Amino acid sequence: MRAFLANSGELLARVREQATEDDSGDLEERHASLTNRLAAQHREKSRYVKLYGQGHIDEDELEIYLADLKNQTENLKLLIASVEADLARKQEQALAAHSTEAWLVALRKNLQDVERDGQQAAQDRRELLKLLVEKIVVGRSKVGRTKVDITYRECRSRSKRSMRA
Repeated sequence: MRAFLANSGELLARVREQATEDDSGDLEERHASLTNRLAAQHREKSRYVKLYGQGHIDEDELEIYLADLKNQTENLKLLIASVEADLARKQEQALAAHSTEAWLVALRKNLQDVERDGQQAAQDRRELLKLLVEKIVVGRSKVGRTKVDITYRECRSRSKRSMRA
């Protein structure tokens, strides 16, 4: 645990990179484009109704046009919802990256608190391990030596480290 906290530079670098990544501009442009296309569909519907009212198209043609427009509109609404979900996920990931970075920096600054003696300190270390470590697998290597695999929790990726005793 001490080694992880003292040498969390690689993880901090990845978290900082993730926090500064901002490819949501493409998603926002796509959202604006889809919203504009949806507005155009509504204008097209009004145009068809107006053409029907003026007698330029008959009722059967209007029905076909409106059914087609309805399908296109529903598809656009689904695409817009998908882009909105992607934007929300990006915001959530950025927030998680910022909070993870702050948490790791605070832990590194207070490393000596983690190493203090006493029953409360031991309990604090156990709680910290629960937060940092996803799983620990202890077994034997092919030559009979003890093998410990530790998988740490991270923002987007997983880190697996092996220790041999």
